[in-house]
Amino acid sequence: FGSSFRLAHSELGSTTLAWEGGAGAMAARAARIARWFKDTENLKNVARMTAGISFFSLALLSMKRVSPGHVGLIEDRTGNLRPYVYDDGQLVIAIPVWQRCINIRLIPVKKRFIKEYKTKDGKDVEVRVLCRLQPKVHWVPEIYLKFGKDYGRGFLEQEASIDIEEVVRRYTFDELVKGSEDFVDKVVDEITSRLNDASAFHKIKVATEETTIVFLDPEADEE
Repeated sequence: FGSSFRLAHSELGSTTLAWEGGAGAMAARAARIARWFKDTENLKNVARMTAGISFFSLALLSMKRVSPGHVGLIEDRTGNLRPYVYDDGQLVIAIPVWQRCINIRLIPVKKRFIKEYKTKDGKDVEVRVLCRLQPKVHWVPEIYLKFGKDYGRGFLEQEASIDIEEVVRRYTFDELVKGSEDFVDKVVDEITSRLNDASAFHKIKVATEETTIVFLDPEADEE
C-alpha cells in the first residue's frame, strides 16, 4: 500500500509540474506578443497590412460587369445617376454600399398587360395587350428614372393605360366584345396609334406589327 501511495503521489507531482510548465510557457508567449505589439514599427506594419487588405477588398467589390444584352447605369443611394451609359460586358466601378450597377435590358422584351376598364355604358371590359418594347440606348437614363428597371411594364401601366382608358370609354361593351371584326380592328388601330405616339415621346420603340389587343368579358373568364 505504501508503494502504491508513493507512486500515485509521484504521478500527481509530475502532472502538477507539467501543468505549471504549460502555464509558464503560455505566460511567456503572451509576454512576447505583448512586447511585439508595443514595438511602434510592428504596429505600423500591421496598419499597412490591414489598409492593403481593405483596399484590395474594396477594389474587388467595386468592380461590376454589365450583363450581356444589357446596358449599365450607376445609381447612388440618393437616386442620382452617373451621366454615362455602359455597354454590355463592360467592367465598371461602383463604390460599395453607396452605389450600385443597374442592368437595363437592351434587346426587345415582350410584355403582357391586362386590365379592366369602364365602357361608355358603364360596364367592365377586360383589355389584354401583348407588345414588344425596346429602349433607345442614349435615352436609357431618362427611361429608367421615369419607369424604373422594368421600363416595359412601367410604360404600359403609367402611359399606355391612360390612352386605352380614353379610347374604351367612347364605346359600348357590345361594340368592343361583340362588334364586327372590322369595327374592333379600327378600335385596336386607334389604341396602337396612341401607343406609338406615347412610346416615341418617351424614346421607347414598340414593334407595331407584333402588337395584339383583345377585348374580353371579365365575367366570362371567371365562369
